[in-house]
Amino acid sequence: MLTRWRNDGPHLTSRRGGACATSNAIRALFYVPQIRAVARSNDGARDIALCTWWMWLVNNLLGTAYCLLVLHNVPLACSFIASIAGCACLISLTVHKRRGPRASVSRET
Repeated sequence: MLTRWRNDGPHLTSRRGGACATSNAIRALFYVPQIRAVARSNDGARDIALCTWWMWLVNNLLGTAYCLLVLHNVPLACSFIASIAGCACLISLTVHKRRGPRASVSRET
């Protein structure tokens, strides 16, 4: 059954957007433990699935674009940008960790 989205007025839409922005901003904080785990990793962060993190990064980029271009909701876009920063940090740290041991092994031989 097809239903149409109902416009409940700017007040309810604003509250929903605010709740989503708050939730996304809090979600960005939950990247910190994962980033710490990667930073402490001694095995090149082999347990991290980079393809998953790349997919989350792309989804957050698309969410940001949608917020800015369609919804014109800057606070919500900023919350997605915080998630982009978390994903990008984790991806770059993981790549750095994975390249590190190889570089030191090749120098030793």
